Amino acid sequence: MKKRTFLILGGVVVACAVVALVASRLTAGTASAQNAAGAQLGRVTQATLSLTVDSSGSVTPESLVTLSFGTSGTVADVKVQPGDHVKQGQVLATLDTADLELQVAQQQQAYLIQQAAYSMTVQPDASAVEQAKTALANAEAAYQLAQQKYAVNSTDQVQVSCNNVDNAKQSYDAALTAYNNYISNWRVQVNGTAEISPQKAQLDRAKAAYDQAVASCNLAKSGVNDTGIKSALAQLEQARVNLAGLANPDAQTVAKAKAQLDQARLSLQQAQRQLSDAQLVAPFDGVVTQVTAVAGGASGSAAIGLADISQYHVDVLVDETEIAQVQVGQKAELTFDALPQATATGVVSRIDPAGTISQGVVYYNVRVNLDPTQDPLLADMSANVRVILDTHANVLAVPGGAVRSDNKGYYVNVVGANGDAQRVDVTTGYTDGDLTEVSGNLQRGEQVYISEPPARQQGGFNLFGIRLGGAR
Repeated sequence: MKKRTFLILGGVVVACAVVALVASRLTAGTASAQNAAGAQLGRVTQATLSLTVDSSGSVTPESLVTLSFGTSGTVADVKVQPGDHVKQGQVLATLDTADLELQVAQQQQAYLIQQAAYSMTVQPDASAVEQAKTALANAEAAYQLAQQKYAVNSTDQVQVSCNNVDNAKQSYDAALTAYNNYISNWRVQVNGTAEISPQKAQLDRAKAAYDQAVASCNLAKSGVNDTGIKSALAQLEQARVNLAGLANPDAQTVAKAKAQLDQARLSLQQAQRQLSDAQLVAPFDGVVTQVTAVAGGASGSAAIGLADISQYHVDVLVDETEIAQVQVGQKAELTFDALPQATATGVVSRIDPAGTISQGVVYYNVRVNLDPTQDPLLADMSANVRVILDTHANVLAVPGGAVRSDNKGYYVNVVGANGDAQRVDVTTGYTDGDLTEVSGNLQRGEQVYISEPPARQQGGFNLFGIRLGGAR
């Protein structure tokens, strides 16, 4: 009876010990779970991470122009205001064009005149050729008549003045013969009296009389009035030139007429351009960004800004240490300070071959063309650009703060079933600033410690010396 009582009491003691042990482990597990709940935790997720180059810039429309009048005048009408959407070729503003239209009409008339003149040069009118031929025949007849009159008048005048030439020539010849006979006598040669002889004196007088007669005759000939014949000859030559120019114009004449026609055409085009410049016309579809033109104001201060918003781009500066990784055609992601919820995509379209230096650092300009988006982008908005160099899709990732390292390498602390921190060694990959790619003995959805894990709880022992709980 006492033995049974002892056995019963011993069983009760053992049962109580077991219950106390279990209660103690449950209490310890609950405390560890509470410690884990108070720590900063993250989860192992499946994500797509990219290697990127980040920079920033401003949103710029595909085209941005400021239109101004190309000629002076007074603004007559302004047809748009900022924010209006316009089509290519739409008239935005005009000047008063009354004077310009008059100039166009005048230049048009001058051009038609030169056009007719050029046509007459290269292909003359038949009636004009006939008139030129008649004029030439009349000039030839007039010249012949002038020659006849000149011949009669000159003969009479010269005959009167030159009658004494022949008589003087006979007297001179006779005196020369007498002198030659005289000096042929040997006595004259011996005495040397030839130069003082009467024969020599007669010869000198005859020679002087002959020279005087010749001079008078020549003076009479040169003094004949030939004005009429010269005038008739000039008219004849001009008539010949006119006919030749009409029937067969030379290259110089054609070139001159062509140059005059071209000059008239250029003057007309200039007047037409000035009339066209009196309008501001949209060069492309776009939205009006500014209007300074005012009806009644001067054209010099009038302008209209226009932006082509069919596509935007962002120019960013990339450090020389990263520019070699950037290539035309790479994708990009963009966010905007003014539109926190908006995201856009784009593609690298241009990399400037020459860099710029700022504060001792070399940067290269990179243009990113934005893909079409429904977000309400505006010109000059600040944009944050991430050029995607490479992408790892569907990889395991943890918050960046969860990755730790020691002399053994990188690891993360996984939250165990009882809240304990269980070390798992990992290999890291890309990081986007928030998440870091990891590979190792991890499962999607597991919790990891971001902050330092709580102190490890000591596990209990069962009645057979076996530790309850413990590391993973």
